[in-house]
Amino acid sequence: MKRFVSTVLILVFASAASAADINGVWQTQPAKDGNYLQVTIEPCAANLCGIISGAFTSDHKSVSGYKDIGKQMIWDMKPNGPGKWDGGKIWSPENDVTADGKLELDGEKLEVSGCKGPICRSQDWTRVK
Repeated sequence: MKRFVSTVLILVFASAASAADINGVWQTQPAKDGNYLQVTIEPCAANLCGIISGAFTSDHKSVSGYKDIGKQMIWDMKPNGPGKWDGGKIWSPENDVTADGKLELDGEKLEVSGCKGPICRSQDWTRVK
């Protein structure tokens, strides 16, 4: 019984540590014009969510008044193994499409992908803080 409890505790702490690794501010891959967003990822209930927290031009100047600041871009991502989340949704402000999403953390890089029917897109985001 002690071994079972120890194993469960290790799994719980490993899951919590993995989730903590993804928390923070992430920079999206730049669009064709070089502009990009920053998205703050943090827990929402037992899952992960992401809110657009900044918008920037290709020369790294903040875009004041960007209409989607504060809008949820990622929601309900559930852990699915070390450094992986899925089962949630991702919203693309570029074309106003909500898709089934997946996240995969690899150090300071986050692969963000979404599929709507047979059409899938992915981006590599980098950690800001």
